[in-house]
Amino acid sequence: MKGEAKKLIEFLDGSDKRFVIPVYQRNYDWRIENCKQLFDDLINLIKSKQKNEII
Repeated sequence: MKGEAKKLIEFLDGSDKRFVIPVYQRNYDWRIENCKQLFDDLINLIKSKQKNEII
């Protein structure tokens, strides 16, 4: 699989996207704190204008 550079908004935009959670991760329990941390991390990434980030 070859990676390609995309802006975060391009990555998240579109109705043709599907996010699949692998079986081995399905038991992970996302609490509100975990969701807030992920959101904060994404906002900080956008604000930092860092060019290289792997998700």
